[in-house]
Amino acid sequence: MKLAVLLRLAQAVPKYGRLVYCLYRDPRTPRRWKLGLGLAIGAILTPFINVPEVVPVLGEMETVALLLLAVRASMRFAPPELIAEHEAAIAAGTSIFHQDLRRAIEEAGEFRHRIAS
Repeated sequence: MKLAVLLRLAQAVPKYGRLVYCLYRDPRTPRRWKLGLGLAIGAILTPFINVPEVVPVLGEMETVALLLLAVRASMRFAPPELIAEHEAAIAAGTSIFHQDLRRAIEEAGEFRHRIAS
């Protein structure tokens, strides 16, 4: 696998990861979309279908590439207005993902403070 392909994969993972997270948390996203993507991801990650990963790192990149392909393909079936809305919120740092991340960091800090006391 070429280095350029690996770099593109590495750049796409956080982008699509945040978008999928936001779409899954949004109650306006159709359940059939959530179910379809969940089944695709499950099929890719299940060890029964997984191609033997003989070459370290590159074998894992195959799984990452398949996951990104499944996510990109599923985006054709998600409401375009929801995708645009969540992409704008992600870019602005105000998305559901960012809100949940901030809340988790705050709760971890409070937990750490309680344990230290």
